[in-house]
Amino acid sequence: MEKTLLNEPDLLEQVHLFFDEGADKTGIKKEYADFIKQSSTVLTFKLPLKRDNGKLEVLEAYRVHHSFHCMPCKGGIRLSPDLNAKTVEALAVLTTIKMGLCDIPFGGSFGGVKCDPSKYSENEMERIIRRYTLELSRKGVIGPGIDVPEPDLNSSEKMMGWMKDTYQILYGNKDINAAAVCTGKPASQGGIEGREEAWGRGVCHGVQAFLNIATFRKKYGLTPDLKDKTVIMQGLGKTGYWTGKYFLDAGAKIVGVIVHNSAVYDSAGINYQALVAHFREKGTLIGYDNDKNVIRDGERNDVLFKPCDILIPAAVECVININNVDKLQTKIIVEAANGATTFFAQKMLDYKGIAVIPDFVINIGGIVASYFEWLKNIKHVKLGRLIKGWEKKTNESILALFKKAPEKTLEGPSERDIVYSALDDIITSTVKELVATAEEKKVSIRTAGYHIAISRIYKMYAEAGFVI
Repeated sequence: MEKTLLNEPDLLEQVHLFFDEGADKTGIKKEYADFIKQSSTVLTFKLPLKRDNGKLEVLEAYRVHHSFHCMPCKGGIRLSPDLNAKTVEALAVLTTIKMGLCDIPFGGSFGGVKCDPSKYSENEMERIIRRYTLELSRKGVIGPGIDVPEPDLNSSEKMMGWMKDTYQILYGNKDINAAAVCTGKPASQGGIEGREEAWGRGVCHGVQAFLNIATFRKKYGLTPDLKDKTVIMQGLGKTGYWTGKYFLDAGAKIVGVIVHNSAVYDSAGINYQALVAHFREKGTLIGYDNDKNVIRDGERNDVLFKPCDILIPAAVECVININNVDKLQTKIIVEAANGATTFFAQKMLDYKGIAVIPDFVINIGGIVASYFEWLKNIKHVKLGRLIKGWEKKTNESILALFKKAPEKTLEGPSERDIVYSALDDIITSTVKELVATAEEKKVSIRTAGYHIAISRIYKMYAEAGFVI
């Protein structure tokens, strides 16, 4: 007899449940916590598209500003046939929590278009993104000082280039900062070095930061560093790919990979780069290594339940839920995807003593890089350029005093150096604060994160004034 699946609240309701738990012990009056919880702007609109065959199609599009505690707002653009207004709003709330927790001076937003990009030509996708930008612009809801989008699921740096170009055509003659309307752009369009790999670097460095804390390791029965730890990953997009690469470089062993139509599991370890190359060429894992250890579509998610030290959902939300949480055989869940664990699954994991490292601390790499890209665009100078030569001369002068010749030129920091350094520093300090708060309040890491973020956002609102 087939087991009846249990229903859970939708993603927005779950985020609100987590939010309420985090706000509970902050001392903030309920009406003010509720104000912070609710979104400031929820926009749903129609997007007309003329297809290549001449037919007109009308798509549904969204943009949500959750919080203006800092300006501009910041958040992704998602392209998915499953997208809806409530999911977009939930993702905007999560973005606000990331900003508040990590003390990045942006408010939280999110948006997207309800469509399947694989069913449209590149010319059609360009028209979708340009029209999306046009509609948001004429409604006055995006701009370098209002709301700055970035790529998310199924959107790309090329699309951000189209968005920036469209906005500059509209406002470039009046706004010198028009190029800062979005981030995640190609380097030639004002993008920043290091952004592509920043998501994966943040995930790996964040896990290492948790494992460096003795009390965290003791609570969950873990050992230091990532060497020889077994990893199962869901997703091979930019976040998934770079996460896997950084974990391998740190000495971990990838034993399972799941994508949208297939999976591979091998307890002895997977040749990760060969698997990625196969997937990029074929769009599937079927056929990899002559189909050895390949699991086809219907049973691919069973790999989630194989034994491992670290399980990394890096694709979509609600992967770990009340209907499958009992099947997990992992020590740590690392949410490289937004909203990967449902509210009730989190309660079960807390009871079972499985560590959950939440999305709002572990996948901030792209947001940190985006912050520096935005700064670069409004400063109109490449980061590090003004001091690079000066630092080189200073370093060489110091070595000359000691009569030592450098093995290589001691240049100042590149853009990538700045992004890496800031990301590592932000994650390390945030992880320490999270663990300390969780231990002090005797709550989960997730609840501690909401607690810190809500308290910080409330302070900013209270000092500025909630009302006029």
